[in-house]
Amino acid sequence: MDVQQNEECINNFSIVIPVYNEGKTIRSVLENLRRDLDSFGFSGRYEIVCVNDASRDNSGEILRSIDFIHMVEHKINKGYGAALKSGIRAAKHDTVIIMDSDGQHLAEDIPTLLQNYETGGMVVGARGITQTQSKRILGKIVLSALANNLFSYDIKDLNSGFRVFNRFDAMRYFHVCSDRFSFTTSQTLAYISDEKPIVYVPINIQMRKEGKSMVNMKAGFRAILKVLQMGMIFKPLRVILPIVFFFALLTMVSLGRDLIMFNMTDTTLALFIATVMLFVFALISDQLSTVRREMWSLNCVTKES
Repeated sequence: MDVQQNEECINNFSIVIPVYNEGKTIRSVLENLRRDLDSFGFSGRYEIVCVNDASRDNSGEILRSIDFIHMVEHKINKGYGAALKSGIRAAKHDTVIIMDSDGQHLAEDIPTLLQNYETGGMVVGARGITQTQSKRILGKIVLSALANNLFSYDIKDLNSGFRVFNRFDAMRYFHVCSDRFSFTTSQTLAYISDEKPIVYVPINIQMRKEGKSMVNMKAGFRAILKVLQMGMIFKPLRVILPIVFFFALLTMVSLGRDLIMFNMTDTTLALFIATVMLFVFALISDQLSTVRREMWSLNCVTKES
């Protein structure tokens, strides 16, 4: 991509907003967003893509009545991630900004996000831990600690829904990104695994005034599973080796007991076999991960050419 094309991608951008049951606030959120963007001098340089994910309230009706947005509609509810994927596919500009529809993200942070954006990377609006609801803080800490450990990366905000990235780069990872709330989590880990640059920019958020968040314990459990899944795809040894070491320790303890009792038990033998099988499984998984990523890279190069 030459300099002129790169400047066009950064100067023109699409904002993708997934919408589900936000009828009480969505009109004011979109009108305020448009007003702020125009006041920043972005008039004519952006589009707003709203994806109605089969809302059960009047969100779809409201969106259809707003003439300054491009609307995508799901006939059935597919999830937060699926809505983002549909919106990103429908976007007409290479540079994409995603943000939430509940008014928590502030348009005043968009210029800063764009200033830190370079094609090929991603800029993430990082929230402070104090800006997280108290009941979610523990889950956020556990999830971040797990991801940081598996991927050896200092992730400032794993699942922030306010970020900037290249449309085509993001679409390359759609097959590994969740269709639910873990979309941003899996996208972040995919970028880290492919060593794409991620810039974290501190942002402020305002708590939602209307509606109810759909993030709950079930979503948190799914997020943990998604982190482990991404670990198995990109870093299988980091996921499996701790389990191997645990079984090896159990084997040594059992063997030590058997030596004291002068009796080799079936338990020790079973633990030893399990340890060997897990170790072999870890090696095979690592080889499959390497081959898969090589094929993935080759496929991307073929499409670009």
